[in-house]
Amino acid sequence: MTSDLTRDSLTILCSRCPVRELHCGDCMVTAMVDPAAMGLGTELPLDADERAAVTACVRAGLLSAEAAATVRSERVPFDIGRAVG
Repeated sequence: MTSDLTRDSLTILCSRCPVRELHCGDCMVTAMVDPAAMGLGTELPLDADERAAVTACVRAGLLSAEAAATVRSERVPFDIGRAVG
């Protein structure tokens, strides 16, 4: 049995996601699609843990507030590598 992907499709609206900009890096949708092919780029908003780390760096004086405002998370390709042994 084949499926007509032009007729049977699923639309995912990130704007309606209840954890938008909190867990984008853990989103299963981004694991199923090629974001570059969809024109989404590699930048992601920071999740809660990443924001906390940046805030700690600002409080410790390691990073200015201006620089912290420009910090983004970056999606990198997953490389399984190869088994050795």
